[in-house]
Amino acid sequence: MKQITLFLTFFFITLISSAQDIDQPAVDFTRATVSVTLDPANTVVDGHVTFEIDVLKATDVIHIDAKNLLEYAVSSTTHTDIAATRDDAGLLLRARFRESEKATVKLTFKTQPNKALYFIDADADHRWDQAWTQGQGKYTSNWLPSIDDMNEKMEWDLQVAVPGNLRVAANGALKLKVPNDDLMFWNYDMTAPMSSYLVALVVGNYEISSTESASGIPLDFYYYPQDSLKVESTYQHATQIFDFMEQEIGIAYPWQNYKQIPVKDFLYAGMENTSATIFSDQFVQDDIGAIDRSYVNVNAHELAHQWFGDLVTEESGTHHWLQEGFATYYAMLAERELYGDVHYYVNLYEQAELLNDQNQSGKSTALMDPSASSLTFYQHGAWAIHALRDLVGDAAFRNSIKLYLKKYAFKNATTDDLLNIVAEQSGKDLTSYKSMWLTSNQFPSEEALRLLRKDLFMEAYLQLLARRISSFDEAYASYRETLRVPIQKEAVLEMVGQLSLHTDSRKYKLLEQAAATNNIEIRQLIALTTREVTENNKELISSLLTDDSYVTREQALVLLWNAAGDKKRLLETARKAWNETNESLDLAWLTLAINTDGYTAKQRTGFLGQLQEYTKPVYSTETRQIAFDYLVALDYLDDENLLDLYHAALHHNYSFYGYARKIINDQFAAESKKELMNKVVDLLTPAEQEKLRLVTDL
Repeated sequence: MKQITLFLTFFFITLISSAQDIDQPAVDFTRATVSVTLDPANTVVDGHVTFEIDVLKATDVIHIDAKNLLEYAVSSTTHTDIAATRDDAGLLLRARFRESEKATVKLTFKTQPNKALYFIDADADHRWDQAWTQGQGKYTSNWLPSIDDMNEKMEWDLQVAVPGNLRVAANGALKLKVPNDDLMFWNYDMTAPMSSYLVALVVGNYEISSTESASGIPLDFYYYPQDSLKVESTYQHATQIFDFMEQEIGIAYPWQNYKQIPVKDFLYAGMENTSATIFSDQFVQDDIGAIDRSYVNVNAHELAHQWFGDLVTEESGTHHWLQEGFATYYAMLAERELYGDVHYYVNLYEQAELLNDQNQSGKSTALMDPSASSLTFYQHGAWAIHALRDLVGDAAFRNSIKLYLKKYAFKNATTDDLLNIVAEQSGKDLTSYKSMWLTSNQFPSEEALRLLRKDLFMEAYLQLLARRISSFDEAYASYRETLRVPIQKEAVLEMVGQLSLHTDSRKYKLLEQAAATNNIEIRQLIALTTREVTENNKELISSLLTDDSYVTREQALVLLWNAAGDKKRLLETARKAWNETNESLDLAWLTLAINTDGYTAKQRTGFLGQLQEYTKPVYSTETRQIAFDYLVALDYLDDENLLDLYHAALHHNYSFYGYARKIINDQFAAESKKELMNKVVDLLTPAEQEKLRLVTDL
């Protein structure tokens, strides 16, 4: 019997040991040194990457993720007999890799990426003007042999060769620029490891405005040369946000420097690549535009990711809220620092409303569900952190965050890794918290309401919200109270929204008082919630026509044009009154002018020509879409617009190409359009025609 017991004990120990061997990776990638050349005449990446690898246990094969390979070759200074073969995901490097050795492997490659690295030809001359990367989630391997697994972190150093008229931005610090013939070699150095999806590269025509944080971190704000007057308005509060984030988080910024680079036709608002945030150039705005489309929240969100996501990375999608929830939460704290407590709590309330709507729709999932919606990961995640801080107190929360970031710096972490630290620091059992906020399929609306009611302003605000279902007579006293000094902007905004639902003529006096606060947001909401101009509000809406908001100007213009007798005079007066406009306002003005009596046929033709120019790829996808909408409504799509539409259907931005494909299908369904539609198809290349037929009804 004793012998059997000993045998079983040995058997189970062997099983456990074998399981541990299976779980343990065979190798650890410690460093990647990259050199690539990019030529604006094509979309091929030509280069090599050298990996330094610690072999943890003997193996005969190492896998490298590599897609879209045109050519490849492998060599090694440590394994001269190394060979490579391809599989569905990349390359298998074969050699006798011995335990505890340090291996060096060099891959020479050419790729032609279909995602992750995007080449932007703004003037359609078949030479790209700008290139940028978007590697999240596992996309970097589409242009650069790398490791898709976010748990594999290594130091990435990039050398990028491009024509001398272009500038390169990449992760880390620029150590050297070396000219060679017509090329400039840009050498960027990282000093700490990161996941491959955070490798960043931008090439384009940029200038840089530089400063330092209070802690001495170099801060670089990139901009197009023509946008020099927009730098201050675009990057407003940027240094203050950086300093606040370091102080609030309690851990020094973990990288050598921080740069922010706007790019054309980006897929999202922004992306937190290590030390280098890439963001949509639609946030590059003048003083007026920055009020309508502020970069502040995106700026703060992506900066927070430098700690939550870049320094400490989720172990898997189950723990994605550790990145997006924390980035959303700390961005809210940055806005609280800038705009006050009321702004913060109303923001929380608005997020709770969206999450409650998601509950009601049956689409809510647990925060730790890897397939959860963005609303859940971001807004529910931020709420979960707010609730956690309320539960354990400020001191325990801040200490926990610092310990968490220190313990898992340059590593990966799970939800329990965080909660264990918080429980230890606070002395609280977090079982109920986890069940309510993290693993329940429902957002805890009642608990969120209880937490909101702890703020004195929110109690009064919630009472005002209750007036949404009241009659005007029942709500009138509350509205008058809302307009008494000291006025809270957020309360007035709620009142303005409610007034749009009422027909009582007394509301116009309240709206005039609200507008008299001269708050841009309040006046903008008045414009956006007004359905028509009447004798009761004509003077008020007219006063909005020259506000420092392009959104307000555009809405006021449309409202007044619909009611105007002399429409041409209105348009001419408005245009003379505006020192600055933006593309959306220009498009609205042109469309109204085309439909206005008093302009000659030649003038209208000129206006139409200007409107049709806005479908070209030099403009943003947003502007192009607005232009297409107007031209479809006017039935003025010419062959050049259709050609632009066809190219839009092959665009890399999924939202834009989906829109374009629908318009094409709708147009092609009309018998009267088919001849012109087919005629323009012949202007495309055979490859473009084939792609277009695969995704549309042509």
